[in-house]
Amino acid sequence: MSQKPKRKAAMMTAEVVPGSSTQVAKEVAKSELLAPQEKKPKVSEKGDSASTKEETEEEMQRYLDDTFEGRRAFVTEEMPTILILREHFPQLFKGRQMLAEFQRITGLDIDHLIQEYCVKYASTVISLGRQTPGSGGLLKQAESVRQQNLALKQYWDMVTALCLIPLLLKENLVEMVREVGPEEEVDPRGKIVPILISKGSIFKSDEFVLIIEEEVVQEFEEFTIALGTLFSAYWVFNMQYPRTLNHTYNFIQKAILHLRDGTPFPPLCKQLVQKIQKACSQGKSAT
Repeated sequence: MSQKPKRKAAMMTAEVVPGSSTQVAKEVAKSELLAPQEKKPKVSEKGDSASTKEETEEEMQRYLDDTFEGRRAFVTEEMPTILILREHFPQLFKGRQMLAEFQRITGLDIDHLIQEYCVKYASTVISLGRQTPGSGGLLKQAESVRQQNLALKQYWDMVTALCLIPLLLKENLVEMVREVGPEEEVDPRGKIVPILISKGSIFKSDEFVLIIEEEVVQEFEEFTIALGTLFSAYWVFNMQYPRTLNHTYNFIQKAILHLRDGTPFPPLCKQLVQKIQKACSQGKSAT
């Protein structure tokens, strides 16, 4: 962000309610821009169709584009809860709209940039991971799923590299993505900062649930989209990175996305960037 608006601190133990929610609700009620949307889906006589779906998505995109400036002012100045935002901008919590909102804020296509980074550096990150204590279990799972479908090797390498980044920065992946049983019901209670819940192993799941402020915000089938949305949520909802993942999120922001905000790049992140670049250079020299 070029400007430095106050950031909502997402605490681990208490719900974030900045100011009086009653007062915020009153202000919202006064604003036509922030009035709750009551859009009914268009259904043809034969039921929903592809053309109807595309038209609805276009309307949703256009609405969020048109209301962006007012919404950003509301988020950064009033710091509303997730519940209030979802009530007034339900479109923001559908499909890839949070990724689109991140692009409205920063001008960056986060999904493309993450993939681009992983194409260049995933194998190097995985090599560094093999030298790092505590990575054995994750790498074993990754190798198993990779062998089951070699055609998806590049995708699984990308997932593996992204999961290794917290470990390489002396942080814990579980603070960012938590696995539960495949049939276990996701419980949002006590989960305040943005977190992904994987139903089953990350490498086998097709159900990732994003929770923020004890609310189930959205569900995803693909890990990389889910992770991109998880990171985007901090910018979309104007939240501070949690202390337990400060290095990981700074690395994603400044090393992967090259997104500067005037804050210093943590030394541990700089060291990892240098290690990756050095390993890549040595690999090229060897070939």
